[in-house]
Amino acid sequence: MANKNLLSYGGKVAVVEQVYYAPVVVVPADIYHPIGSNYVLLAKPDPWTDDNNPPTPTQDQLAVKSFLKNVFAAKLVTSANISPVIQRINWTTGTVYDYYKDTVNMFGTDANGKLLLNFYVKNKYDQVFKCLWNKNGAVSTNEPFFEPGSYNTNNLYQGPDGYKWKYMYTIGSGLKTGFMDTEWMPVVVGYNTPNEFDSNGSGAGSIDVINVINGGSGYDPANAAISLSVDGDGSSLVTSINVSGGSISDIIVTTPGKNYSYANVTIVSSLGANAVLVSPTSPIGGHGYDSLSELGCTRVMYSVEFAGSESGYIPTDITYHQLGLVINPSDKANSPYPATEALYDATTQFVVAAGFGDYVSDERVYQGSTYETSTFSATVLSFDVGTNVLKLINTKGTPVTSSPVFGVSSGTTRTLLSYNLPSFIALSGYLALIENRSGIQRSADGIEQFKFVLGY
Repeated sequence: MANKNLLSYGGKVAVVEQVYYAPVVVVPADIYHPIGSNYVLLAKPDPWTDDNNPPTPTQDQLAVKSFLKNVFAAKLVTSANISPVIQRINWTTGTVYDYYKDTVNMFGTDANGKLLLNFYVKNKYDQVFKCLWNKNGAVSTNEPFFEPGSYNTNNLYQGPDGYKWKYMYTIGSGLKTGFMDTEWMPVVVGYNTPNEFDSNGSGAGSIDVINVINGGSGYDPANAAISLSVDGDGSSLVTSINVSGGSISDIIVTTPGKNYSYANVTIVSSLGANAVLVSPTSPIGGHGYDSLSELGCTRVMYSVEFAGSESGYIPTDITYHQLGLVINPSDKANSPYPATEALYDATTQFVVAAGFGDYVSDERVYQGSTYETSTFSATVLSFDVGTNVLKLINTKGTPVTSSPVFGVSSGTTRTLLSYNLPSFIALSGYLALIENRSGIQRSADGIEQFKFVLGY
């Protein structure tokens, strides 16, 4: 016995939707901790050998632990920081676009993950349309656009070039700023999911267009009635037939009907022959009902900003090289439940006595008679000469107050007065992403916006 299976795009879309809604999960009243949380992590390893060509991250356990020990900040991801995204396709005149077919996998990709069929576009007004007909492979020369009052009842745009476009949604300014770049564009998330019995009337599917593959010849509506025969399992489809020069030039759908899982249409007339039509049924719920599934959205973009010192949590005089995403990390107050704070300083903080010499970023510091035999060692993230606060990462051992802290590179020696260990537990949770970057220089008035895309 043999088994064959398929991981459908619907399953991937469902995961995307779950990721999008995860940060706003409603917590039951009897649970005092969130069900889930995601955090973006900033990490400060030693500088790369070639800063213009950082190494490719690996996920062996040694590399994962090394990344986590160098984390110095963690910022909570909210629903405002996440958006489903799809490949950005700008409408361009002179291009042949593919049209939607219910007999074809519209979401197939090439070796680089790019769509094989470009069946949707974004226009210059950031409006997104799905192509329902391309006039038998003609080039598109009229950019579709949404203007109230310019559409038929089915929200279709049909320009002089013969293309038929279904308006899907408009990308708002907030989504555009946060989640659109040269490669990706956001998908507006609604509350609809495919549902045959939804009250919008399309049910299992509608027939929004009937496309003329071959107009045939000899049709004469003045001398012989012309009608449309529909072999399908739905109802309520209403159309009108346009004839030009004895040929079927277009079929106008005035009412797209409902509950069509399939449909085959033919022209019936005592005069004329050879007209060939195609009548693709819509996705469940109708075209434009659920953009996520209709456009094959299998990716989410995270867009998170770090502004200046973030109220003193993050030094502004450092250069760092890594960032990551962790799912369901813990802190000491909530463990074993997920962390809850909006931002964590993940460093060990030393308050040292005044003295001569200053610690420098990236140097190792230690306590003990020698570095090799030290009882505590760490890497300096930053040193505030005004407050004498030393922020450390990649620590080893236990600090001892009233004992000197030696700087290996700077030669600085100061006495440890007190220290605070981070409440964020960096080694907890599930590390979902590591990204190595060329050095990112922080500044007091700068804003770092990070965008990264995860696919499913």
